[in-house]
Amino acid sequence: MDETKKSKDSINIEKRSLWKYATFILAIAVIILVIFLVRANITNKSIENINNEVVEEVNMNVFLENSEIYPSIGPKNSENVVIEFSDFQCPYCAISSGLPDFAKQYETQYSELFGSSEMLQEKAKAGELRFIYVPMSFLGQESVYAAEAGLCANQQGKFWEMHDLIFSAHDGKENNGKFSKENLKQMASNIQGLDTNKFNNCLDNDETLSDVQEVASVASQFVSGTPSFFVNGQQVSASKTQILQALK
Repeated sequence: MDETKKSKDSINIEKRSLWKYATFILAIAVIILVIFLVRANITNKSIENINNEVVEEVNMNVFLENSEIYPSIGPKNSENVVIEFSDFQCPYCAISSGLPDFAKQYETQYSELFGSSEMLQEKAKAGELRFIYVPMSFLGQESVYAAEAGLCANQQGKFWEMHDLIFSAHDGKENNGKFSKENLKQMASNIQGLDTNKFNNCLDNDETLSDVQEVASVASQFVSGTPSFFVNGQQVSASKTQILQALK
């Protein structure tokens, strides 16, 4: 074969191949661009919905009507009602309380969460809102014991003292014996004015277990994780800023 013809044929083949490759790459680039634009549009739309959508108010009356199992602090006629769904064993709930030593290392990392529950307690004590605590118990047996202990103390009007002692003892771990019944009874012995015999009998005999189970059943219809906050019937993020902005 003529070498010149052979060379021309090779050049033509290479040009055709190059064109095919270029077309293929261009097509891929167009597809990627389209996907990017679609995803960007979806993302923008999602942000727009989050920012502009009116959140439907949820009927929270079930938590307002029974202070024996849903302890509250602050004026009952307050126009602002904040409800916290929390598990005493939940590390993030402990961070929200701002009480345990381990939580302080997360004060910067979780600045909006840290102390949010503590902030609400203080505002409730000052009469600025009504703060209701829903003692959930889904993280294991010690969650159940801790919730029982909280409600046993609530029988004597000492829930919030017990609440603070339990969270103060939190070490960031779960089901490691920290909230055994014996340890909970030891904590309760530090509450001034608490009848410890009555409290111990309540806890030993699981007198509030059925209440804890009822709380778990009702609460699961509203939330699936802790801590979760509702302000005047509307769920907000576990953020001090978001909670304050939702207040009237």
